[in-house]
Amino acid sequence: MDSEVTKMDANPVPHDDEVSLLDVASFVLRRRRLMLVSMFAGGLVALVGVLRSPLEYTATTSFLPHTGEQGGFSGVAGLAQQFGFSIPRAGGAERSPGFYQDLLQSREILGGLVTSGVEVVTAAGVTRVDLAEHFEIEAETPDERNALTRRRLAEGVISVSVARGTGVVTVRVRTGDPGLSAAIGGRLLDLISMFDLETRQSQASAERDFAEERLGQLRAEITISEDSLKAFLVENRQFSNSPQLTFEYDRLQRQVVMRQELVSAMSQAYEQARIDEVRNTPVITVIDQPESPALPDPRGRLRKLLLGLTLGSVAGFGLAFIQEFNARAKSGKSDAYGEFQLLLKGAKRDPFGLRRSRRSAPSSAESDA
Repeated sequence: MDSEVTKMDANPVPHDDEVSLLDVASFVLRRRRLMLVSMFAGGLVALVGVLRSPLEYTATTSFLPHTGEQGGFSGVAGLAQQFGFSIPRAGGAERSPGFYQDLLQSREILGGLVTSGVEVVTAAGVTRVDLAEHFEIEAETPDERNALTRRRLAEGVISVSVARGTGVVTVRVRTGDPGLSAAIGGRLLDLISMFDLETRQSQASAERDFAEERLGQLRAEITISEDSLKAFLVENRQFSNSPQLTFEYDRLQRQVVMRQELVSAMSQAYEQARIDEVRNTPVITVIDQPESPALPDPRGRLRKLLLGLTLGSVAGFGLAFIQEFNARAKSGKSDAYGEFQLLLKGAKRDPFGLRRSRRSAPSSAESDA
C-alpha cells in the first residue's frame, strides 16, 4: 500500500496553468490579425503626427579643449613643494572634456544664451531672435520664463557628447529653423570662450597677487640669510681649519642658495601670471564650425514612427491576451473565471471598494468577538 502511494506521489501532476513557448507562439499566430491591425493603427497615428509636426534641422559643431597646465606656475610648483611651500595651479581636471559637457548644460551658459538672444543671418539681414518667443514659452514672471526656456534648450534642443578616445566635444543643436540651429551653435562657442577667458584671467590675477606677496616675503628672507652669512664671514676670516665653523658656513650658504632659487622661480611665476592676466588666446580648438544644415534631420521623425509601431504592438498583444484568456476561461468553465466575473461586477458597482470595506468591518469585528 505504501509503495503504491509513493509511486503516485512520484508521478508528476500535470498543471493546466503552465504556459510553454509553444503555447505563446500558437497564441501569437492565432491572434495575429488583431496584433497586426493594432500595430498598423499605432503606426498610422504616429505617421499622422509626424506629417503634422514641423521639420527639424540639426547643426553640429565640435571642439577640442586644452587640458594641459596653464599659467606660469607649472614649472615652479614642483620646486616650491620640495621646500615646503604650496603654490596654486591653473588648469587641470576642471578643464577636462567632461567639464565642458556639463558646462554646456549649465545655467551659466544657457542663461547667457537666453538673456542675450541669438543673431540669425537671413536674406534680409541679421535678425536677433528671442528664444523664449521663438519656442512660445509662456510664464507669469520673466524669471520663470527664462527658467522654462533653459529647460527647453537643455532637454530638447541642445545635446552634447564626448568622444572617449580623443576627447572631442560634439554639440548638436536641433530646431525647426536651419539658420537658428547654426546661430545657437555659434553662440554657444562664443559663450564658452568668454567663460574660459574670464575665469582664466581671474585665476591669473589671483596667482599674480599671491606671487607678488610671496616674492616680497622671499626677498626679505634672502636678505636676512645673506646678512647672516656676511656677519659670519666678517667674524671668522679663517674658518677652514675649524670643523664646527666650516659646518656653520655650509649651512648658511645652503640657506642663501635655497632662497635665491625660490626668488628666481617665483619671479618667473609672477611675470608669467602678469602675462596670463591679459592674455586673450582661446583655450579650445574648434574643429567644425556650425553651419546651416541643408537637409532636415530624419531621425526625430523615425523615432516617433518606431515609437508608434511599438506602442501599437504592445496594445495589440495586450488585447489579444485578454481575448485568449476569456476564450479559454469560458471554454473551461473554471472556478477562477467565475470568481473573476463576480469581482469584475463588484468593481463596476463600487470602483474604490468602499461598500465592501464597510460591510466587511462589522463582520470581522463579530468574528473576533
